[in-house]
Amino acid sequence: MMDDDRSLEELAAGPLDDVDATTLDRVRALYHDADPVPADLVERVRFSLALDDMFEEVAAMTRVPMDALATRGESTRGTRTETLTFSADRLTAMVTVNRLSHGRLRLDGWIAPADSCVVRLRIQGGVDREVVADLHGRFSFDDLDEGFGQLSFHRADDEGADGLDNTVVTPLFEL
Repeated sequence: MMDDDRSLEELAAGPLDDVDATTLDRVRALYHDADPVPADLVERVRFSLALDDMFEEVAAMTRVPMDALATRGESTRGTRTETLTFSADRLTAMVTVNRLSHGRLRLDGWIAPADSCVVRLRIQGGVDREVVADLHGRFSFDDLDEGFGQLSFHRADDEGADGLDNTVVTPLFEL
């Protein structure tokens, strides 16, 4: 309770007391119950940053709204599709994640400008995968587990004309 002889500013500038500590404990408990911190948050952040620090260009991610992908027909039953676009100065990649039966995934992608390049998929807690995009810029990964992943795109010669690594990486995204 506020003492009538002291202003709110004086109370705010003073040290925390037992009432403040109790109030803060209640707020912490409220957030813990309503929106707990994911148990693997630190691991996800470290996973995401590990590759980002090594390269000069990180692509910006854009999600395509699900209703923009709406289709009809029997073939779409039991599957869910999500499309992501990653944009960087050197390239743009569009990736479609198809959620198939039994928690298995397929990732199909296209890069522009179309070029043959090595595409690496790092999967948190899983085995890293690598494919080569064809001359039309198409690549895919089959039989993936759900989780978090990150793509990197490497020139076929792995070095640009200026002698620098021209690798582009994506932010961490959910498969």
